[in-house]
Amino acid sequence: MNGVWSAVAAATGGAGAAVMFVGAKHDVGISEVARAFAELAAERAAKSAWLIDLDFFGPGQFSALGGAQTGFKGPYDMTFGVTPFWRAQPRAPDGAQGEGAVVSYKTTIPKLYVSRFNRTALASNQKLQVAPAPDYWRAVRRSVDLTIVDAPPLEQSRAGLALAADMDGVILVIDGNKSDVRESIDLRDEVVGRGGRCLGIVVTGQSSPALKFSRNR
Repeated sequence: MNGVWSAVAAATGGAGAAVMFVGAKHDVGISEVARAFAELAAERAAKSAWLIDLDFFGPGQFSALGGAQTGFKGPYDMTFGVTPFWRAQPRAPDGAQGEGAVVSYKTTIPKLYVSRFNRTALASNQKLQVAPAPDYWRAVRRSVDLTIVDAPPLEQSRAGLALAADMDGVILVIDGNKSDVRESIDLRDEVVGRGGRCLGIVVTGQSSPALKFSRNR
C-alpha cells in the first residue's frame, strides 16, 4: 500500500483528496484493497479518513471493519450541508431526497470513518441513485484529509462511473491470475470516458502476495 500512497499523494497533492477503487469483476479484491488503503490513510491523517462504500445493499465495509460487533460511534450526518451524491427516487412529497440514507460511523481504528446505508431513511417505494455532485465533494475535501470510495464491480453496478469525474483519481483493481490485458484497458477506457483520471492499477492475486502498484502511462 505504500506504493499506492506515494502515487496518490504525488497525483493529488495529498490533503483533501478523494480517490476511488474500482474493478470490472466481483472477485478481484476491490473492497479489500480499498479498506487496506483507508486504514493506511487514517494512520497518516491529521484529521480523518473516510471510507465510502457504494455497495449499498451488501454487508459491506461497515461489517468488514467489525461495526456489527464492536459498536461503532454514530451514525453521523454525511451531507456536509450540501446536496449529496445520492438521491432517493422518486422524490418524497415533502421534497426530501433521502439525505439520511447514507450515514457514517467512527470505527475503532483511530481517525477512520466508514459509511453505511440506512434503509429506514427511504420510503418503501424509493430506491437510491448515485449522481455527480461537485459541490458535495468540495465540501468533503474541506473537512476530510482523504476520502476513499469503494465502488462496486462494473459487472454488478455502474455507480462508480457516475462519480468518476468528481474524484481526484481512480485506481483500477485487477486480479493478476484471472484478469487479462484487455480487461484493464476496457476498464480504464470506461473511467476516462466518464471524465475520470486513472492513476494506475493495483494487481491482486496468488502470484502477488504483496499488492503491486503499476502506473498507467
